[in-house]
Amino acid sequence: MQGLFTLDSDNKRFYKILVSLCIPIIIQQLISTSVNVIDTMMISSLGESSVASIGVANQFFFLFNMSLSGITGGAGVFISQFFGKGDVTNIRKVTGFSTLLAIILSLFFFIPALVIPTNIIHIFSYDPEVIKLCTEYFSIVVFCYPLIAISTVFSMGSRGVRNPKLGMFCSSAALVVNIILNYGLIFGNLGLPMLGVKGAAIATVTARMVELVLILGYVYFMKKDYVLRFGLSDLKLITKDFTISFLSKSMPIFLNDSAWAVGTVLYSVAYSKAGTSAIAASQIATSTGNFFIMTAVCIAIGASIMLGNELGADNIDRAIVYAKKFSALTFLAGLIFGGLLILNIPFLLKIFSVSDSLAPDITKIFVIMGIMMALKSFNTLIVIGILRSGGDTKYALFLELGCMWFASIPLTFLAAFYGAPIYILVLLTYAEEIFKFIFGVPRALSKKWAANIVKEMN
Repeated sequence: MQGLFTLDSDNKRFYKILVSLCIPIIIQQLISTSVNVIDTMMISSLGESSVASIGVANQFFFLFNMSLSGITGGAGVFISQFFGKGDVTNIRKVTGFSTLLAIILSLFFFIPALVIPTNIIHIFSYDPEVIKLCTEYFSIVVFCYPLIAISTVFSMGSRGVRNPKLGMFCSSAALVVNIILNYGLIFGNLGLPMLGVKGAAIATVTARMVELVLILGYVYFMKKDYVLRFGLSDLKLITKDFTISFLSKSMPIFLNDSAWAVGTVLYSVAYSKAGTSAIAASQIATSTGNFFIMTAVCIAIGASIMLGNELGADNIDRAIVYAKKFSALTFLAGLIFGGLLILNIPFLLKIFSVSDSLAPDITKIFVIMGIMMALKSFNTLIVIGILRSGGDTKYALFLELGCMWFASIPLTFLAAFYGAPIYILVLLTYAEEIFKFIFGVPRALSKKWAANIVKEMN
């Protein structure tokens, strides 16, 4: 820890790049998380069924978003290393190819949510009121899926070329639009009709449209030489060898994030066994907990970019030194924000208008999240920031899915079967973090992840 805070030239360089990357990423993640939290906060005054309906729809969106992050995460590995190498042509090829994949993926979620929403809702709840409200919400909000697919590719890609401010500014504008329209359309303010959950859906879609227009406007009209600006000519350069190289590293990330998302959704299925109140409690606690772990996650994202840039430039030793610094920073951030979460429990219960019947369970969930936050933050760095940055994606896949699917999911469902309360179910989901630490640290220390995967790619 002592070397982490000395002001030598290498540390100054490290922190300068870190701050320029992570501050915009933190702000953007804060904004992205705010969309769901604000929806939940505003809807909470309409009752538990409304909160639960938003929670169910958000679980399906979470599955889509994590699958999308699997595509953009794979692209990010290559874009970061190609940027370190100074290879603009391949950056544009990666951006174009991943955009096509992202759009196709969005359709796999868009069509079922639009055509058979009841089948999806039944996975989580059979409450008639929840089904009715969630169907109304789904019928509108699914139209933002293709918009999010495109904007996410350019936003994540911009991070890889050290321009995270683009996503931050566009998401900021979208958040302002979302808040204003939520206020108007949910409650009937500003001369707008009172539409409840349907109003929240309209606000979300409109905000995402604004975000996409701003991103594409910047890339294709304001800055015409932007490094991510691909065209048809770039897509024609994609060869079989390029596709194989891209998919060999990207597919494990896609499978990892998709299967991890399915596992997380299964946690919600287990929670639903405790009733509609438990769904509402877990929705409030999870969406809020994401705020507090966000800084540590953003440091991990910044680590993946910085380490990828150094590895692509063949600075292997520097990447290893940076990985050690990031490990200490992430764990420290997890400790601080875990403590802040616990200290702010009374305030959080108040702003969410939590009923007396829900308050005890949500309080216990917040305490569990706060205690485990440092460990979860550190494990996130190992998977996203360290292993993936060097293309060690297959081990990252084994690490995350093995610990989730063979430890925490069986334990959580077993407890749900025996009628355990919601806070015990949440506690058992953290079993994966313990096993992830045991198997992840030795791999990070082995340095097998520290590889330049684009050195031989033309």
